[in-house]
Amino acid sequence: MLHVLEDALSYGQKQQQDRLLGQASIFDLGDSPASSSRHHASIPDGEFEKAELLRLEKESLGLYVSEHPLSAIREQLRRRTDCTLAELEKRREGETVLAGGIVASLRTTMTKKGEPMAFVQLEDVTGSVEVVVFNSTYAAARELLVEDAVLVVKGRIDHKQQGETKLVALEVTRFEATPERREVRLKVDARSAPAGVISELAGLVRDFPGEAPVYVDLVTSLGPKLLELGPDYRVDPQPDFFASVRHLLGAASVQ
Repeated sequence: MLHVLEDALSYGQKQQQDRLLGQASIFDLGDSPASSSRHHASIPDGEFEKAELLRLEKESLGLYVSEHPLSAIREQLRRRTDCTLAELEKRREGETVLAGGIVASLRTTMTKKGEPMAFVQLEDVTGSVEVVVFNSTYAAARELLVEDAVLVVKGRIDHKQQGETKLVALEVTRFEATPERREVRLKVDARSAPAGVISELAGLVRDFPGEAPVYVDLVTSLGPKLLELGPDYRVDPQPDFFASVRHLLGAASVQ
């Protein structure tokens, strides 16, 4: 329909001008319902490529209709983060989280000191949030901050802005899809980890039973060691598991 929109508008404008001038077409003398169709080009078969269709839906209507552009990578994006955007309002003030989504819009401005910064509206399939990117982070991320880019943001929760939850960016990276995991590799610094953390990890693995083997890269005072959990401790590498691991071991624990 968009392909013939310009022709349809031109025809409508001409018809309006003719009426104002008192002109008429011979087709106006009949009552045939098919007469008006002679003035319009036929609508071609087929559809836009999915990415272009979604872009046009958002541009025309302000929302996606056929599907969300992140639907195909939803699970992979969830594995790279520890919460969805809808969950941010439940996180405590000042907490550092990993969140991801697509850049729906952005606005750049200057601080009172004359330094550039940006306000980015980040959106996933659950909701959206405004990400505040101050100069120190903006300098490293400015090339990534473009509309429709899929990003992973490490940021600090801010509930102070007039009751609205915002995310203050500490680090911005481009999301890249990765092959489905056939094994799970985790990293633990045994020099600083609390006692019993491996036992807690084993219990967590049991909460998500699956087929993927689990390997733990231990950093010890005697050097690195690789620990493989036994066959009874295989896991289903789903997003909630990785979110729980990051909560237990820290954001850098998932490799």
